[in-house]
Amino acid sequence: MTIPHPADAPEPRTPQIAPGTAELLEGMSEEQAALTLGLGVLVQRAAETEYILYGLYAHLGGVERPYTDKPSVPVSHFIDKAKARLATIPEDRVPPQARSALLHDLDLCTASFEERNRYIHSCWVYDHEVYGWRTVKGTKGLNRPEIGLVSSEDVWELAGEFARLRDKLIAWDARFFGEPGDPELGVPPASSKRL
Repeated sequence: MTIPHPADAPEPRTPQIAPGTAELLEGMSEEQAALTLGLGVLVQRAAETEYILYGLYAHLGGVERPYTDKPSVPVSHFIDKAKARLATIPEDRVPPQARSALLHDLDLCTASFEERNRYIHSCWVYDHEVYGWRTVKGTKGLNRPEIGLVSSEDVWELAGEFARLRDKLIAWDARFFGEPGDPELGVPPASSKRL
């Protein structure tokens, strides 16, 4: 194989950055940049997990297309209803041990989405005295705000938890409602969910 002359190599493409973005990033501290990037990754991982939850919910209810069954209700609805639908699935289809583990993962999803809501809907102010972020968020049914102290690392940990939950939910969906794959050929199980 011959190596092409550097002049013949393709030019690297510069990522498209929206106008005004540089001005927003200019002057950010390292901690602010870590938090901002972490919140973006958190939103992305949570959305991926939510997408898989919609599919799992649809499969548990025998719905052919996930987003046609109550598409505008909050993710907590899908988690609660998925649990109820799981209870109606025969044990020969979802054995008790797997059912228990899936319910545990759905509970972890509930807790993670509640934490995500606190992060996404909070006002963040860095406190130099404690080297952490003070968060303030309104809460339903209370006449006082919810106040917290977190670090940008907490946001990254939650993003990692969502990635882990996403992968577990994909595995559950593929195992019970997908195509089995062929381990001898290295083909993993795959979900059969259609949009």
